[in-house]
Amino acid sequence: MRVFLGMAAALVSAPVAAQSVEIDTHNLAQQAEAFVQVRNRFDQAAMIAMMAPEYQEVSPAGEVDSRERVIGFYAPDKKKPAPPMTITETIARPAGALGVVTMRIAYAVPGKDGQPQSRALRAGFVARQIGKEWRFVSAQFTPIR
Repeated sequence: MRVFLGMAAALVSAPVAAQSVEIDTHNLAQQAEAFVQVRNRFDQAAMIAMMAPEYQEVSPAGEVDSRERVIGFYAPDKKKPAPPMTITETIARPAGALGVVTMRIAYAVPGKDGQPQSRALRAGFVARQIGKEWRFVSAQFTPIR
């Protein structure tokens, strides 16, 4: 009887665990995309709320920036019009309280002839769960050639 109950519990809990991972994956991917969007809008308050206290970032130029420096870059008085942006190829991988996300971010920027040209970055994020929320610990942005 105990063996039967143990097997029944395992069979019931496996789909629940898989569903939980799917939900975490979806939430982590959505949070990463939202993080990119609030940065693009220079929504400093929303961005701060999504960053862990130990956040750091590697810029497309290869500079390592502290949380404070990144926040300062997105100050309201530094806001510029952002080019149209598209986020694709988002892959999220939660692993317990940590998660990794990669995505492609493409911007339509004016070329020398005035016609829009696409410039793309590969973004990588590490997040950790604080309570029920994903907060970003680090980000790296690498230009795609």
